[in-house]
Amino acid sequence: MKIVSVEQIQTIEGSADAAGLSYAAMMNNAGKGIADWVYKQLDLKHGVIGLIGSGNNGGDAIIALTHLAQRGIRTIAFLVKHRGNDPLIDEYLSHSGAVVDISTNQHLDMFTSALIPGVVVLDGILGTGLKLPIRGVLFDVMANIHKRLENRLDVLRIAVDCPSGVDCDTGAVSDVTLHADHTLTMAAMKQGLLHHPARSFAGEFHSIGIGIDDLSNHIKDDLPTMVDQALIRDLFPQRPDSGHKGTFGTNLVLAGSAPYTGAAYLTGKSAYRAGCGLVNMVTSKKVHGSLSGRLIEAVWSIIPDIEGAYDPKGVAVLEEALMSADSITIGPGWGLDDLNAAFLLELLEIVPHDKPILIDADGLKLLSQLGEWWHLLPENAVLTPHPGEMGVLTGLAVDEIQSNRWKIALEFAQCWDVNLVLKGAVTVIASPHEGIYINPTSDASLATAGSGDVLAGVIGGLMAQGITSHAASVIGAWVHGTAGKIAGKRLQTDISVTATDICDSLPEAFFKAKEAGT
Repeated sequence: MKIVSVEQIQTIEGSADAAGLSYAAMMNNAGKGIADWVYKQLDLKHGVIGLIGSGNNGGDAIIALTHLAQRGIRTIAFLVKHRGNDPLIDEYLSHSGAVVDISTNQHLDMFTSALIPGVVVLDGILGTGLKLPIRGVLFDVMANIHKRLENRLDVLRIAVDCPSGVDCDTGAVSDVTLHADHTLTMAAMKQGLLHHPARSFAGEFHSIGIGIDDLSNHIKDDLPTMVDQALIRDLFPQRPDSGHKGTFGTNLVLAGSAPYTGAAYLTGKSAYRAGCGLVNMVTSKKVHGSLSGRLIEAVWSIIPDIEGAYDPKGVAVLEEALMSADSITIGPGWGLDDLNAAFLLELLEIVPHDKPILIDADGLKLLSQLGEWWHLLPENAVLTPHPGEMGVLTGLAVDEIQSNRWKIALEFAQCWDVNLVLKGAVTVIASPHEGIYINPTSDASLATAGSGDVLAGVIGGLMAQGITSHAASVIGAWVHGTAGKIAGKRLQTDISVTATDICDSLPEAFFKAKEAGT
């Protein structure tokens, strides 16, 4: 799904209208699409409530209610803003729809009575053109609605295009913004919904078509892409039944040190979970002794160490392993000893130029110590920094990075000629050739030590199977985020999720990814 600004979606719709797809037709397509999604995906035995504003989102919602009423679903439309003499309302009423005007803060008792457990609330009050703040009577009415919906876990809330009260350009929100469990976004994702705090109000995203098949016919801008199941379906690799471990590649994982044995385990295990045929763990004797009995599927290459740090001369024993590997993962749990920086330099000088590599964690911090390090990287390298590591690599303050994640990620991906995965809530995947991809996952389940090691393992394991570095980064970010959500759901809390839980949830996440391709 493409990502647009408010101005861009207005340009796209204006161009489509001029080309013969009228605004009325787009609204009818949107309303029918909403009704179809709601009817197919949700339990509607308790009915559907519509919160109706005066704009296009309100029109979309009214049309959706009309289609649902035609199918025998009990519906009520609550007018939060007047729509005047509206033929859409007349059409709705002709199909036994019920309309209640709450725009002057009256009849709110009827709204309260309608909020029975299990009812679906369709939020069409405000749309993408909103500029904050919300004032006057509308603010008061929305405050009353917000109060009645707050903490109602037994009511399912569906936002039409965006939760009411969100600035769809900046991601700013009003105090009376309505939380959504699902947001049905029309034609394209609005960029503000992928920025915090708005992201926390939008729930799960779903695309609804309005009749515009190809946005590029109506706008020349290079648009960012939101990662969703449709995209994963297109990128997900085929696994032939006749395949063997060689078919699915070898991931060479250089990870771990005495204080950080877990990083090596999580990276190697996750690479296997990602489907690669063989994981060759390269580490010190002490880490091997700690993990060999746990990570029993791996083969091991032991390199000498000097008081726990990798011996730079040990690179010489890896030449054969580097040649036979299909992908290389570097850095998780290394520690920051100066000897490790020297080891990294020696390593990068002998890595074959056509081998896809991933550098993560301590490897990134050590990389920053090497002069003009980007010239040392082979083609299509993947870097996976969190904001702090990105600050070390770029010299920028973390606050500056976080305030402009998309632009900064793309700028440095192009500057360094790498695939850059800027981790964090709503991960950014930037490529000098493919542009910006945004993974919409924002889940506290992922905020745990070792979570990044799981992601590194997944991407490295995917690259070993011959998937491009860019595609592996996109799939890996989506699968990793999905696994975190699965783990939180299974444990019924995001508080207790560990990186091991995320790793153990990878099979179900990959099942969902493959399910998207059926």
